[in-house]
Amino acid sequence: MIENHPLLKVLANWPGRVSTQLAFETRGFLVHRARQNRMIEFCGQHQAELLNRYWDEVALETMRCAGKVISDQRIFGIEPKYRSTFLDELFATRDFVEPPFRYPPLVRCLFEHIKKTGHDAEFSTNEAAFIRNQKKHESERFGIQTTGWTGKKRDVIPFIDEFCSAQAFERRRHRWHRNLDCGLVFEVGADLAGSQYCTQMPLIFRIFHADDPKFVFELGGNEPFDQLIYGSRLYGGGGDASDFVLGVRANIELFDVIAASFGAS
Repeated sequence: MIENHPLLKVLANWPGRVSTQLAFETRGFLVHRARQNRMIEFCGQHQAELLNRYWDEVALETMRCAGKVISDQRIFGIEPKYRSTFLDELFATRDFVEPPFRYPPLVRCLFEHIKKTGHDAEFSTNEAAFIRNQKKHESERFGIQTTGWTGKKRDVIPFIDEFCSAQAFERRRHRWHRNLDCGLVFEVGADLAGSQYCTQMPLIFRIFHADDPKFVFELGGNEPFDQLIYGSRLYGGGGDASDFVLGVRANIELFDVIAASFGAS
């Protein structure tokens, strides 16, 4: 079935991971970059070009398919407007699937990192400490304030409102909107379902076209944008109060950066 949704036509104009990531970094967010550099260091500098192309192609497929794709498994929920031949080739030649890792990333060294993290306690502890320090320094640099944070979902609303309002999203109850000239609507919502406590990042991000609001690119959970900007999952839930508040701000600002990449509002 051919998909003719206007959302897909506009998403096809996304400029890609590199420029979007650079715009995010211009705002001072660098944890994802530290993660990418860490992976290049682990894999070896000779793998840098492969890794960056892999991250680029996963991002393009994800955006242009409105998130209805699992790139590492080559599963498409819709007829793709963009399908990466590069990722097809990596998938066809992948020879390192082993239990219990049924769906590893398409680049071997990323898989080796996952295995080492799972099997080497000292390595895992060092990796976690590295990222924890990156987030701590970033929180201090931004002057993250946690007053009012209780760990309960309902108490996240003022933080969402503060960070969304700072980016000129308009509030309608527990949703914040940004309308673009190209017809796209960017919406931030609060995920208040389930446990009353924040067991994961309590945000839902939705992108849809004003002329076809039922066809939606929805992103949520602890790593909403990781397929678009590799490493951004480190801004997910977990850690202490400052980690959570930093994560709420970072994800909202990244969503705003993505909106800006499509033009004026």
